[in-house]
Amino acid sequence: MNRKREIAKFFCGFETYHAVVHGYLWLSGTPFSAFGITFTPAWNAAGVIINGAIAVALGLYAWRPAARESS
Repeated sequence: MNRKREIAKFFCGFETYHAVVHGYLWLSGTPFSAFGITFTPAWNAAGVIINGAIAVALGLYAWRPAARESS
């Protein structure tokens, strides 16, 4: 069980960084193209919300107190 939480902590950091990059691109108004799709500031705003929500969910799972074992 502990290993799953450590993996969740890693991906929480990954998604947090992803949300921060989208936030920077959104606030700076920088469009970019990837795979033939142009991502506008509106797409980056959605990325901030979605990746931020994923990061919060992973963080809650990864750092919640462990359940006590009953004897």
